[in-house]
Amino acid sequence: MKPIILTVIVIAIFQNFPAVAKEGFLCPSYFSDVVRKVELIKEHGQDLSQMAKKKLIEDLKYDTQQCIAECESDKFKFCNDTAKWIPQAEVGLRANK
Repeated sequence: MKPIILTVIVIAIFQNFPAVAKEGFLCPSYFSDVVRKVELIKEHGQDLSQMAKKKLIEDLKYDTQQCIAECESDKFKFCNDTAKWIPQAEVGLRANK
């Protein structure tokens, strides 16, 4: 009987602790993809073909969404800032046709 009571007490105690969000397993992959694509756009923006511009922006949007969902702290902040930057990048890439 004591093991059952002890188990119930332990479960009750742990249910009262707040859950802490952890960085997702896929965060490093999405984060590195976002960083790489941002650098490519910044470095080669003027010289990118229309196909490259379209594909990079589409993929960057997807990777940024996933990064926001999977990452924490500084990586989350970078991806959030990238999400704010993407519309500016799109306008800049369209202006340089």
